[in-house]
Amino acid sequence: MGLELYISTAVLAICIGVVIFVIYHNKNIVKRVAALESVIDDLNHQSHKLNKAVKERNFEEDIKKMVEDKVEPLTKSLKEVKKITSEYRGQKSNINDAIEFESRILKLYKEGRNEGEIADILGVSVKQIELILALNNPE
Repeated sequence: MGLELYISTAVLAICIGVVIFVIYHNKNIVKRVAALESVIDDLNHQSHKLNKAVKERNFEEDIKKMVEDKVEPLTKSLKEVKKITSEYRGQKSNINDAIEFESRILKLYKEGRNEGEIADILGVSVKQIELILALNNPE
């Protein structure tokens, strides 16, 4: 009875750890998306101001100066957008890999493999397999 309680407590602690990790990971994604939205809003605002200024002025020198003043900030903003987009794609890929990993575990389990066999096939610990199976509640 004591061993079952210890194992149950350990599984619960692992589950709580996984939930905390997922929540923290999602907060990071939300922060990055918010930063991306901010950069895009800034680009739209700068573009609008530039278009308005160009329409108001018909002098070639004024237009050249305004373009020079605006190109550098726009270039920096576009580099930020590219960086954030690249990071987001990397995180999305990691999430897809995790989902694919879980699906593979569940498929092997449904094929009749036990936790030890699945762990050997995938090269991970039995505890990790047990946790994923427990979280997905396979029958």
